[in-house]
Amino acid sequence: MKLMKAKKIFKIFYGVTALAVLALFVYTAFCATLIPDSFTVTDESTVQDLSALPALTIVKNEDNKDGGQSGDNGQLVFANIFPVKSVSITSREDIKVIPGGTPFGVEIFTRGVLAVKTEEIAADGKMCSPAVDAGIRVGDTIKSVNGDVVMSNSRLSELVNASRGEPLVFEINRDNQSFKTSVVPVKIGEDEYKIGLWIRDSSAGIGTTTFFCEDNSGFAGLGHGICDVDTGGLMPLERGEILNADIDTITKGIAGTPGSLNGHFELGTVGSLNDNMETGVYGTIKKIPETTKGEVSVASIQEVKTGKATLLTTLSGDKTGEYDIEIESIGYDENNKTKNMVIRITDEELLSKTGGIVQGMSGSPILQNGKLAGAVTHVFVNSPDKGYAIFAENMLSDYASSTGLYDAA
Repeated sequence: MKLMKAKKIFKIFYGVTALAVLALFVYTAFCATLIPDSFTVTDESTVQDLSALPALTIVKNEDNKDGGQSGDNGQLVFANIFPVKSVSITSREDIKVIPGGTPFGVEIFTRGVLAVKTEEIAADGKMCSPAVDAGIRVGDTIKSVNGDVVMSNSRLSELVNASRGEPLVFEINRDNQSFKTSVVPVKIGEDEYKIGLWIRDSSAGIGTTTFFCEDNSGFAGLGHGICDVDTGGLMPLERGEILNADIDTITKGIAGTPGSLNGHFELGTVGSLNDNMETGVYGTIKKIPETTKGEVSVASIQEVKTGKATLLTTLSGDKTGEYDIEIESIGYDENNKTKNMVIRITDEELLSKTGGIVQGMSGSPILQNGKLAGAVTHVFVNSPDKGYAIFAENMLSDYASSTGLYDAA
C-alpha cells in the first residue's frame, strides 16, 4: 500500500514538474519573440529587469563588460539563471533634451502632389478614368508631367488643360520607386480637360512638441507621422513650416467620440521641418519657448517601467501643465514603433477638462523617474482616459538620423 502511494506521489510530482518545465519553455520562447534583438544603454545600471515581462533580465556577457560595440554581447536571462536568447547591447552617450508639452502649428507641402481619390468622369457619352487607365493609384505621388516638376494642385490642372487631349507622360513615385506612365486627358464641357483624379499638395494642423535640443535648436513632436486623411499614408514632405499656436478651447472626449484641443496659429514661421517620419516630425526652431522645463536625460526603452509617471501638455494658451498618469503596460514590438505603451490618465484636473487624451495632445512628453520616457500618440476612442504612447528612444533615434547631431541608436 505504501509503495502504491509513493508511486502515485511520484507520478504527481513528475507530472507537475513536467508541466512546469513546459510552461517555462513556452514562456521563454514567447518572450524571445517579443523582446528586441538589440538595446542601447548609457551605463551599466540600465541593463536591468524588463518591466513588461516578469523575471526577465538583460545582462552583458562577462567578456564584453567594457565593450561598447554592437553584436551578440548580451543575454536575455530568465530568473537570473536560464538564458533565453542573445541580444546586442550598444552604449551611447547620456543624451539630454528639453521636454516640450507646448502646442505648435504645422503646415507641410508635399514632394509633388498626392493622389487621394480616383473617380470616373463622363466624356463622349461614356464613363472613364484616364488616371486609373494609366495605372495611377491612390497614395501615389505625381512628381512631374512631361518633365515639368509639379508642386501644386493648380500647376497640375494647368498642364492637364494645356494638353488639349494629347497624351501626357506622368512621373510617379510609389513606395519610394519611380516610374513613368502615359495619361490621356478627356474633354469635359466646352474647354476643360480632366483625368479623373483628386490630389492634395499640403496639410496643416496643431500638435504638441515632445522635446527640444539646445545643441542645434532642434525639435521633435507628435510621436507619429502626419498622414493624409484619405490615403492613410505619410505625407511626402518637400518642405514644412512651424508656427506658434495657442489653445483656445477644448472639446471634451467621451466614449465613442474623440475630443480635441482647439487653437489658432500666430502669424510668422518660427521654424522648419526636416522630416515627416513614422515616429513624428523633426526640424529646427528659431527660439525654444521660455515655458519649457530644464534638460533631462532620454530613458532607454528598458528603463521605462509600468507604474506612475507624469504628462506635460497645454490646455490653455501656451502654458504647459504637468499631470499624473499610469503606464499600464509595455511592449517591445520593433515593427510597431508608435504603440509601445498603454497609458491611463489619472489626474482629476486633466480628466475634468478633457475627458482624457484628445486630438492635438499627440507628442505630449511623458516623464518618469526624472527622465523623458515617451510621448502620447493615440487615444482609445471607446476609453478616452487611455491611449498609446511611444518610447522616447524611438523618437531620439529618428531625430538623430534626421538632424545628424547624434549617431542614431
